[in-house]
Amino acid sequence: MSTPNTPHAPLSDAEIDELADLIDLLDERTDVPISLEGVDGFITALACSPRAIPETEYFPVLLDREEGLATVYENEADERRFLALFARRRDEVARALSAPIENLADPRALSPLVMDWEALLADLPRDEATRLRAAGVPPYAQMWAAGFLLAVERWEGDWTLPDGSKDEAFVDEVLDPYYILAAPLEELSTEERDTRREDHLALALWGAYELREFWRDRGQGA
Repeated sequence: MSTPNTPHAPLSDAEIDELADLIDLLDERTDVPISLEGVDGFITALACSPRAIPETEYFPVLLDREEGLATVYENEADERRFLALFARRRDEVARALSAPIENLADPRALSPLVMDWEALLADLPRDEATRLRAAGVPPYAQMWAAGFLLAVERWEGDWTLPDGSKDEAFVDEVLDPYYILAAPLEELSTEERDTRREDHLALALWGAYELREFWRDRGQGA
């Protein structure tokens, strides 16, 4: 694939597909389930974290292996390409969270890489859709939220506020939509299940903006 004119260009649809394929290779060669959607949630958490997390820390967490990305890919070209696409997506997410938007329909707003499984299944032949449903498909945005929370919970100490902080309730409230999206459906309250998952996702996205601003106001942040 041709190299983009600038390393900071947003990923094209073709490049998103390429990144997904490279992540599928990671899924095959590591011991934890990894998906494009989950990686994108993880990247989003890095972009609104209380501190800048270096690559030497976050790849071992993402892949659940001390060596991080080392030796996972069979050839260096795949590894370099993955790193380049990952970095560009991370830059893209950070730019989106820095944009002064008023609604999520703004072209500058963060657009998460969330798979709409129901729409995908609706477009498939009936037999194939039935097979995939039987195998189990995740609820909308569940993997994205789980990827985000992987970072929050792994660096819990960074996210923990001093005892007695009046802002602790604020951070907990902002994170609530992520926990709702990541939870098994049977664990949700009736009200949580009755609310559209797209609405929970919208709250989570606004939460990412609020968290980035919150930590920066405290002199912290990625």
